[in-house]
Amino acid sequence: MSKPTLPRVAILGAGPIGLEAALYAKSLGHPVTVYEANAPGAHVERWGFLRMFTPFGMNVTPLGLAALLRDAPDRELPADTDLITGKEFRDAYLAPLAESSALRGLVQPQTRVVAIGRAGWRKGEPADPKKPLPPFRLLVRDPRGVERFDAADVVLDCTGTLGRPNWVGDGGIPAVGEVAARQHAAYWPEDVRGARTGHYAGKSVLVIGAGYSAATAVCELATLAEVHQATWVIWLTNGPRTQPLGRIGGDPLKERDRLAARANSLAMRCDGNLEYHPQAMIDELVCGGPDQGFRVAARLAGKPTTWDVERVIANVGYRPDLSACAELRVGEPAGRVETDEPGYFILGAKAKGRDSNFLIQDGHAHVRRTFAVVAGKPGLDLYAKKAA
Repeated sequence: MSKPTLPRVAILGAGPIGLEAALYAKSLGHPVTVYEANAPGAHVERWGFLRMFTPFGMNVTPLGLAALLRDAPDRELPADTDLITGKEFRDAYLAPLAESSALRGLVQPQTRVVAIGRAGWRKGEPADPKKPLPPFRLLVRDPRGVERFDAADVVLDCTGTLGRPNWVGDGGIPAVGEVAARQHAAYWPEDVRGARTGHYAGKSVLVIGAGYSAATAVCELATLAEVHQATWVIWLTNGPRTQPLGRIGGDPLKERDRLAARANSLAMRCDGNLEYHPQAMIDELVCGGPDQGFRVAARLAGKPTTWDVERVIANVGYRPDLSACAELRVGEPAGRVETDEPGYFILGAKAKGRDSNFLIQDGHAHVRRTFAVVAGKPGLDLYAKKAA
């Protein structure tokens, strides 16, 4: 008797979680294709100048390490305890993994999944519980811009959230003028003391956000101000805390805790050419054009206040982009890999929705959980088996 055919798996995104999911799927014998709209690890490259809070050993898996060492047994890898930058992680692990013999022919770079539906079925139509749903139908655009349809039985969305920043306006909607100003402000991490020093040195900079990305920007700008003393930083958060960042008691990630401690100290003492304002609700973010500065209007504890600044860094988090699966029963994720659409899973940072507290090892747990569900075997864990 022939073995049953395993479901065809389509993976969206060739980042840290998409590549690990592909390895896991292949190890189980699934036909698998990985669609990556840019190059593998492109999102990591965007913040690659930053040093990671987590050591190398927390960001890799036994399957991934085995794949790399199988191709090059003498390969030198960072030590498990090393804290490396995002670029170093991409170069040492992600890029070689995408090109490994284990994933050869499975990763399709510069290939975008435009939309996903089901063959012969539309969202809103009643499904017959006695009949299996038709396969997924993926509209795919290749590097030449040529479109085609591919089919899959299982879809894993590992695209993350970095491509869709939140708005700074009160209520989560754009502030007045923000849509037009967006191309001139920075909504992603900035290499303030590296490639972007010339953009920020000696400038008035308004930083918006209460997370680790905003804290990093503030600390880097404060250090920059020690050398370029005309640099001035205004830090706005919308929370009620007098300290911008809540610290995690006994945080095992020491660099994360050091960052929070320094950022809070700067804010409380207003050191480093910095002023800090909590409870800021932003109503207006208007830009005069390229390098023409910004006018920012907000309410500070209800009191209207306005600033004219030269630069804006809006590290206000990101939200999932669900446009590709709009014709499926997929709601905004909130921590679970399963969705209301059978066979459609969301993994990695995107699975946490707007919660930015995500570690790569959380995504590895998502991979294990997903394939345990797909296989109908709750105890399935290839990572434990490989490590043993």
